[in-house]
Amino acid sequence: MVNLPKNSTPDRAAPGTAFSAVRASFLAALITRFEAQGRSAQPLLNRIGISAAQLSDPYGAIPLPLFVKFLEAAADMADDPVLGARIGAGLTAADMGPVGLILSLSGSVDRGMNRIARYVNALQSGTQSQWVQDGDRFIFSYRIADGGIWPRRQDAEFSLSSTTQVIRDNFSSRFAPLEVHFEHSAPDDSQTLSRMFRAPVRYLQPINRLVIAQADAVRVLRQEDVGLLDTLERHVRDLIGAVHPLPEGAGGTSAAARAVINASLGLSTVTLDRVAAALHIGPRTLQRRLAAESTSLRDLLADLRHARAARLLALPGARVGQVAQALGYTDPTAFWRAWQGWTGETPTESRRRGFLA
Repeated sequence: MVNLPKNSTPDRAAPGTAFSAVRASFLAALITRFEAQGRSAQPLLNRIGISAAQLSDPYGAIPLPLFVKFLEAAADMADDPVLGARIGAGLTAADMGPVGLILSLSGSVDRGMNRIARYVNALQSGTQSQWVQDGDRFIFSYRIADGGIWPRRQDAEFSLSSTTQVIRDNFSSRFAPLEVHFEHSAPDDSQTLSRMFRAPVRYLQPINRLVIAQADAVRVLRQEDVGLLDTLERHVRDLIGAVHPLPEGAGGTSAAARAVINASLGLSTVTLDRVAAALHIGPRTLQRRLAAESTSLRDLLADLRHARAARLLALPGARVGQVAQALGYTDPTAFWRAWQGWTGETPTESRRRGFLA
């Protein structure tokens, strides 16, 4: 099962794309926890250019680049490379606003993540989040669409940590994902995050992900208050407008297929049957709809691999074999040939001349 963002966003923000922002309430909650450690956030806010007026309205918009910059600067000031994850581990469902409450009141993790995946991309524009079932596991994926916003380690770790904590608070304190994936390079101390998530953590991955066991996702732990959940969802729709699937022929199927590939790239083999199953349609129907949108699964997979490869190869410490594996290539030479086909040069030559991802 896959839930699509209201609009599909490219890997690199294009001129004229929509303003990328997060809700002020999210930053306010983060600031509260930062200052609880005995530090003042005001000097950072002044330096970055976030005013008190912007924070006064819980539903006000904070530019996404400034939000990311604040997190990175706060980690530097605190001399704590895992500050984002630590603060995320202290967040509550209420801190996440109505979508957090919707998750906390749902009968299972799957039902809750299914619901909030309908809205989170619209509430926090400029990001891509999906909730996808892949065989006997579920995957929550998250990334900032604009490749120019970098570094963004703290935002990624904060986002996955806060999601994990809300699940623990409201479903099971013993919850642990099967794996945690981050798109940034491995830090000097990789054990701290493993302990916090209680799971193996992998770096230099195509997207930030929580990989969750099917049993943990679908286990029903409470009777839902349907009326209350309906009210909360109506409130969210009032904030962002009703979210409707894109119609066939308007990019809807290719956007849905991209979401599945995004979430599962490097985790499982991307095949027509697998993607079709995730979208609850037949393989022939998927082929026909993609053809009507002037694309194919092969083209979508190649485009996404190219974009992710460019980002990963540009990161410190990335090795060609490691990048090939992260992108689902069983043989590094296959990735080598693919890169030459995309760029006309080898990965080593591209890195030597300092290409920009």
